[in-house]
Amino acid sequence: MAVVAVVGDACTTTTVALAAAWPASSEALIVEADPGGGDLAAWFDIPVLPSLSTVVTRAVDATWPEIDRHTRLTASGLRLIPGPPSAEEARHAVAESARSLAPGLAAMRSPVAIVDAGAVSHSVSSHPFVASAAVTVVVHRQYSQSSRAAAVRLQRLADQVAAISPASAGLVVAVIGAQPFGFEQIESFLADAVTTTVVGLPVDGLTAAVFAGRTGVSARRLARLPLARAARHLAQVVESGVHERAAASWRTR
Repeated sequence: MAVVAVVGDACTTTTVALAAAWPASSEALIVEADPGGGDLAAWFDIPVLPSLSTVVTRAVDATWPEIDRHTRLTASGLRLIPGPPSAEEARHAVAESARSLAPGLAAMRSPVAIVDAGAVSHSVSSHPFVASAAVTVVVHRQYSQSSRAAAVRLQRLADQVAAISPASAGLVVAVIGAQPFGFEQIESFLADAVTTTVVGLPVDGLTAAVFAGRTGVSARRLARLPLARAARHLAQVVESGVHERAAASWRTR
């Protein structure tokens, strides 16, 4: 089981941060499968094609050599299948992924596909990569300006996590911002809906801007920035969940 689906708030930035922090012992592939349209080709300043649409229409089968023919390597060394920028084309490509690409990547031990699956909606459990995921990361940004508004959004998060839970083997909630609720408070609140792990992510505009294409920040400095450091912890938690799912899968065979 080698698919990690990332959904919710700031899921594109979180996907890139997670892939950049992924342990060197395991290869990672970013797949942009946001039904709302892709941003990563623009972020990484690469041509739009080949994209997810290319893979689902031209790949002869879902073997890694065939898929790899359509991947791109960014200047920072990340391997990527970008999504088409058009929302209509993106929705079609995501739907077509259910036929062979999503289950094919899920069956591979390597690389681990870290998939930007877009914002959480009532139908996110029908997303083919969420349905195929070993671990789903739900990203939630706290509304720090108002504790009442933040509480309402937290209830919606609990509802979303409960909806996603039947479709995903493992769940991790990544919370952006430590105010107004602490991470332990959020984990305790969500426990009423489903058992999950909560990992905190800082509000870090500089790191987010670098992942979105800002230049002038060295790799050495980037590695020391708050989001990059927190992403390494998130990657460790998610990788552990992937290994647990893989072990459970082999025990049932």
